[in-house]
Amino acid sequence: MSSKNNYDYSVLNESTNYIVETKTGEKIRHFQFNSQNDDLIIGKQGEKEIQIKKITIDNIKRPSTGKTIGLVAGLIALGAVGGTIPAAVSNN
Repeated sequence: MSSKNNYDYSVLNESTNYIVETKTGEKIRHFQFNSQNDDLIIGKQGEKEIQIKKITIDNIKRPSTGKTIGLVAGLIALGAVGGTIPAAVSNN
């Protein structure tokens, strides 16, 4: 079995965090990419160095903060509406 796949790892930016999903379904979050060679991508998760075999990688994504920010904003808006409705009802 070949240790190579068809992914272009040159697009990964050094010192950038990624989420690496393996073919077994494992998600490696907060993976900070440092380098690569023919068979591995090398980085850190916290203070621990991690080497991931390229052949096991299914997907690599950058963490999305847009969804988190939208969710927080939505909850704040919902709280503001929820707080004014009981006051309006009690005034009637």
